[in-house]
Amino acid sequence: MSKAFLFLNTFEDAVYAVTVLGFPVELVPQAPIRTGERIRVDRREELENAYHRLCSNNVTGEFTALRI
Repeated sequence: MSKAFLFLNTFEDAVYAVTVLGFPVELVPQAPIRTGERIRVDRREELENAYHRLCSNNVTGEFTALRI
């Protein structure tokens, strides 16, 4: 069963989500510019870069963190 945090907004939200959900997670933009892009995070060191990629592909400030 997948677990997710919905409607997150900040980098701190992303940190909290991976702390609770564990790895790997996928950051899913609420309204993506490039719909086929997937942002998977396997390690804590990748999170900040993944968050910046998410922000550059998101029309809104909201995203979902999905445990995969």
